[in-house]
Amino acid sequence: MKILYNLSYPGDRLDVQRAGHIVRANAILNGLEALGHTVIRIEAAEDKEARLAVSTYQNLIKNRLPSSIALKLRDVGRVVQSRRYAHRLIEAIEHHRPDCILETHVPFNLAGKLASDKTGTPLIIDDVAPVWEEEQQYGVGFKSLAQKTYQQVANRANLLIAVNKTLKKYLLEQGLPEKKILVVENGIDGLLFNPLVDGRKYRAQYGFREDEVVLVFVGSFQPYHRVDFLLNAFANIVTKQPARLLFVGDGNHRPEAEVLAKRLGLADKTVFTGRIPYDEVSAYAAAGDIAVMPATNEYGNPMKVYEYMALGKAVIAPNQDTITEIAKHNQNAYLFEPENVQSLGLAIQMLIDDANLRRILSENAGKLASSFTWQTRAKVLEQAILKII
Repeated sequence: MKILYNLSYPGDRLDVQRAGHIVRANAILNGLEALGHTVIRIEAAEDKEARLAVSTYQNLIKNRLPSSIALKLRDVGRVVQSRRYAHRLIEAIEHHRPDCILETHVPFNLAGKLASDKTGTPLIIDDVAPVWEEEQQYGVGFKSLAQKTYQQVANRANLLIAVNKTLKKYLLEQGLPEKKILVVENGIDGLLFNPLVDGRKYRAQYGFREDEVVLVFVGSFQPYHRVDFLLNAFANIVTKQPARLLFVGDGNHRPEAEVLAKRLGLADKTVFTGRIPYDEVSAYAAAGDIAVMPATNEYGNPMKVYEYMALGKAVIAPNQDTITEIAKHNQNAYLFEPENVQSLGLAIQMLIDDANLRRILSENAGKLASSFTWQTRAKVLEQAILKII
């Protein structure tokens, strides 16, 4: 089988970035290649004009114009760019003759749809988000245009891939046909994330004592990660064992988290690593005893939970549908009431003081994670594509 993969947003690069959707795209494509299929990767970011447009928006338009005007210009620009970019896709299809087009969902993108219209090549959209996600996360200038382009692409697609059952439910509520929706969850790279990863180097680097219980958070400090929530919960716990917090990663809101840690009197109990290479993330996370996800959005499939479990960590996460699809309370994770600081604090306190419970959760998480590999996910997608073509 020959697959043409399309990454239509010119601000994204498969070989450079490590955002969740890029990690997923690379992992699934590699998995399909490992199954013996040919994957041709086409990226809008290879176009200099498209990259210039992104830079102009981010560095000039976004900063100098009112948000309402800047967003309108951005939305129209994305549609125009995707129409122009579609010609490149069509040329690639005519040259390579793929069996299907596989693309990562990008709002306002019509390139794959137009190429599929022109060539008759089946279109598969991965990592589909609800139509309202863009407005919720980043803002939208033209809501009607967002809805229209989303519907056009969804109607044309032969297959829409949701990352969990919760998201599938949202898509069904938007009126999309169930026969078009396939659930392919996120996964793990078993070579990077497994119980044998050794974090002792970083425990020593940051001066964590052997008797200290280390709680680790890995992420990009997005607002919905609620790092502030974790800090406030940790500030109020009273435990028998000494404990510290390790924050692995970077993001625009990291400075705010550092300021809050100092204000709460946690400066000597928190470590912020800053940006680190992706292939070292697992070893940093392995330095922790307990891995915490203080919050997540209401429809995603958090990759970090899979990775925490694969490392054999005792996981703390909110008790919501997107998490309970992955883990079970008191079996392979400890779940707390979402958005409840006291509940999170009690969960943290419980696991710090109960080494036996930590061990049970860790062992069960590590066993379950063996079924979460990207190879497993790629096989599910492979079978669905074969049925379509």
